[in-house]
Amino acid sequence: MAKKGILVTGGTGLVGAYAVGMLLERGERPVVFDVALNERLLSAVGVDPDQVTLIRGDMMDLPALISAIRDNDCDRIIHLAAFLGEEVQRRPYSGVRLNFMGTVNVFEAARLEKVSRVIFPSSGTVYLGSLGEGLEKIDESIPMNPPSVYAAAKASCEFMGRAYGKRYGFEFICLRYTGGLYGPSPAALKATREIAIQQMIRAAVKGEAAKINWPYGPAEILYGKDAAKGTVLAVLKDKFKDTLFHIGNGVMVGGDDIVAAIRQAFPGSRIELAKGDNPMPYPQSRLSSDFSRAKEQLGYEPDYPIIRAVADYAATLKRLEAL
Repeated sequence: MAKKGILVTGGTGLVGAYAVGMLLERGERPVVFDVALNERLLSAVGVDPDQVTLIRGDMMDLPALISAIRDNDCDRIIHLAAFLGEEVQRRPYSGVRLNFMGTVNVFEAARLEKVSRVIFPSSGTVYLGSLGEGLEKIDESIPMNPPSVYAAAKASCEFMGRAYGKRYGFEFICLRYTGGLYGPSPAALKATREIAIQQMIRAAVKGEAAKINWPYGPAEILYGKDAAKGTVLAVLKDKFKDTLFHIGNGVMVGGDDIVAAIRQAFPGSRIELAKGDNPMPYPQSRLSSDFSRAKEQLGYEPDYPIIRAVADYAATLKRLEAL
């Protein structure tokens, strides 16, 4: 019997492209469903687009989702397609429509097609409003208190996914990416922090001076390849004790740390940071995450501290942009 497919929505985005490659390496059959198929990014991260089923589709098109699952015999779903936080902040109605109702469409398709498991990557932003005095660690027990429309939509999806899964019999596995994602995806799809990091690395690769706006204090950041690793481990695991996992690296990084890592990889790079405005209503003071549950149950361990991530990012960006 042929191996069941794994539907990956947003499968040519930052985390999706890496996840597709990791699934192929493990002998799985990923099926990509994406509104803007980015074959260049797939190629840049080492995936041959001809080896993957690519479907151009909109998350608001429930019949298309159902057809993608049915036609490709998909039994599991990784749902990565979404607007980023800053885009939802700018266009809240459109953002909620895609991020919430698009996710409900995934749950409904899973119900109708009797999919066995849905992996939903949520966000550490869902609990940022709970940060305060006396809190010593960030683990899965922290109360959700979303301080933005984006975070509220993610929290709503967590509740809805649990309700759908319990009522209709599929496993709903929620992964909270607890660090700000970054990696070599197109700048048009990025938030301010991601754009800033990409500008730094691009300038270093090209040997150009750059003055970069950096509005953030120290925070946890998560390389896209590490996020993909945790996601793939979750979709392939046989049995679960828990269904909510934090995927992070537990390290606080400031702008100066990123610049130092770039200078280590590119001696003589000329990057200067300038204070910019914070685009999101999130607290400046943060705590690193505790991802011990993911380590114990999924076997997750981050592979890309900032030094290694910068080198990998630069190599991929060179291929992506022919630098």
